[in-house]
Amino acid sequence: MGQTYPKPDIESHEDTKQDETEHRSFALTSFVTFVLSWLNVGSGTYCSVDWRRLGGMILPQCRGAVPPQAPMVKLSQFVRSDLACDVPRASSQAEVFGLVAARLAEKGVIQDRAELVRELVRRETQGSTGVGHGVALPHAMLADATQVSVAVVRLGTALDWEAIDHEPVKLLVVIVAPSGQRDEYLPVLAEIARSLNQPEVREAALKAKDARHATQAIVHPPHESLFMRNRRLVFFICAVALIYTTAHLLLPRIRLPADGIYAAPEYAKFNEPHWLFNQELTITLFLAMVIGSLLFWRYHVAIAAVSLGTLLIAGVMDLETTVRFMSMPTILFIMSMMVVVRWLQNIGVFRFVVAKAIERVRGVPWLLLLTLMAFSVLLGGLADEVSAILVTFGLAQEVAKRTKTPLIPYLLSLVFATNVGSAITLVGNPIGVYIAFAGGLSFEDFLRWATPVSAIAAVITAGICLLLYRKQFFGKRYDLDLRVLERSTENMDFARLRTGIITFFITVVLIALHRRLEIMLHLHEGTVLVAIALMVVGFIVFSEQDKGRLLIERGIDWWTLVFLMCLFANAACLEYTGVAAKTGHVILGLAQQLAGAGAAPSAVTGAAAVLVLWLSGLSSGFADNLPVVAALVPVVKDLVRSGLPHASVLWWALLFGGCFGGNLTAIGSTANLVAVGVYEKAAGKSVGFWQWLKYGAIIMGASLAVATAALLLQVKLAP
Repeated sequence: MGQTYPKPDIESHEDTKQDETEHRSFALTSFVTFVLSWLNVGSGTYCSVDWRRLGGMILPQCRGAVPPQAPMVKLSQFVRSDLACDVPRASSQAEVFGLVAARLAEKGVIQDRAELVRELVRRETQGSTGVGHGVALPHAMLADATQVSVAVVRLGTALDWEAIDHEPVKLLVVIVAPSGQRDEYLPVLAEIARSLNQPEVREAALKAKDARHATQAIVHPPHESLFMRNRRLVFFICAVALIYTTAHLLLPRIRLPADGIYAAPEYAKFNEPHWLFNQELTITLFLAMVIGSLLFWRYHVAIAAVSLGTLLIAGVMDLETTVRFMSMPTILFIMSMMVVVRWLQNIGVFRFVVAKAIERVRGVPWLLLLTLMAFSVLLGGLADEVSAILVTFGLAQEVAKRTKTPLIPYLLSLVFATNVGSAITLVGNPIGVYIAFAGGLSFEDFLRWATPVSAIAAVITAGICLLLYRKQFFGKRYDLDLRVLERSTENMDFARLRTGIITFFITVVLIALHRRLEIMLHLHEGTVLVAIALMVVGFIVFSEQDKGRLLIERGIDWWTLVFLMCLFANAACLEYTGVAAKTGHVILGLAQQLAGAGAAPSAVTGAAAVLVLWLSGLSSGFADNLPVVAALVPVVKDLVRSGLPHASVLWWALLFGGCFGGNLTAIGSTANLVAVGVYEKAAGKSVGFWQWLKYGAIIMGASLAVATAALLLQVKLAP
């Protein structure tokens, strides 16, 4: 067997007293209180500020945040309704600017109309002021301007403005200021950008019936109440209360039977009152950690750490057990592969290979998309999902920029391919690594069970993406300047590049043979897997010499590793306290009902696999797939212990559910979040929830259907 968590062996405390229960209740209350104080109640700011330069001004991308250099200003002092104008039709930017200049001159804001038009056009030649979502912010400083003034302009027909999201512009907010008033002009520009960055303000201005009403929408935006500003926090508090209440009502009703494996003392004690409270506390803290991380992602490490600390203070588990539950072999392997992948990225291995492949497609759009998706699958399975999406989507950005094509088809297609491909081997996704160590699975097991299913799902995913985006990729040809791609690789150190490719190849081969080497050397399962990764890190650090230390410091995502350690320990506590055993018992009962009375034992196993597959898939779509898989690993371990025949198929059901289900929404996996972040910086807008869901649901449904068929057909072949 591979690495397993120790069976619960703490003796039941029959003498549990009321003060102990109160002590643990206080621990739960302290956890919630700490989270609330940490989240800075009432701040109204829910995400980290992502600054972006637009027209020389730094703009906040988080509601409620403004640049510290740009104090809040009252827009009503500068945005004038009498300057607003509607332009039914215009053929060029210069024509629009001419009409705006005429209105400003008429109101005495400027004297020289021609000079204003020249300045605004010159500003556009330096870089488009189109900030996305159909909005542009032209601005200029003139010597003869009398004061800082803002004119809102509505275009009857949208005009191409070369905006960062390639969308035509329908709303202009023109800012004119005297040459000597930069300190006043920049805060006005920043405040307008901040205001229009709020979806409700922007939509109100775009949908206004004329320019004057659009001006009012910008100057007097709707103000959120205290409740609305803190709605995420209110939701979090209510969710934690609901979870605890539900657990308190349901867990006592779920009693493990006194037969089979449940007759053993380590299971029988889970029906006792002492363990019931531990179960209620554990499931509440775990789900609070998951929900809190989704709502307040900036603080997900803090929330996970506080959750784990609360379990320790409450006496649910001791320190030694907590460290054991952190699954250090898994952490060491992930940490080592982070270094390897960062090193390969630094020397340009991935970019070189993908760029050379793109050169061969010669501007055929659908073939270009398939090439990028193929590399997303391969890199997602052999390197890691984050590196895969960064490399392939980065090249897709360059293609979209030069061909003026939308980025959304590339974004969704490459993310879908990456998530599906991350299940091909055990090294592509932390999910695979965790499942491999928990279930004692080898690289060869992944090649036998995961690779064929993932490959078929990847082919179907590619076909669906081409069908969904056929208008964008068929019937046209890109005029790509291949010299740009050649220049991106010509400065690489080809000696280091060759070393990197050879090292990566040897690493993959040795990892693939780790089970055979362990048998040959009489080592515990997983030992060679971790040892190979550590030895490769040693070679890399030695070869990099002085840069080796920087590679360790910056190549390892310590933030993520700390979160994983806390997450694994929190999830393992579900097994330790009996939550996993009761959940497994419920799933087993549902599987027996689904299989029907008198069904063969293998049919029950197949039904259980389908339940695990779709439960993990749907759950992963609405929460990050890693916490979902971490929570279900102990459940699968208990189902395996229950004596189901061919029960190892459940591990593959969990793997496919976690990886394929991550495609459902933008928060389904780490690759999704990384790709969306890159897209928002490039396009200046976010991906709508429904915009992702309508395609993600199709891809997830198709890939899970493939996995369902594959698992049911092979149940009797599983060990």
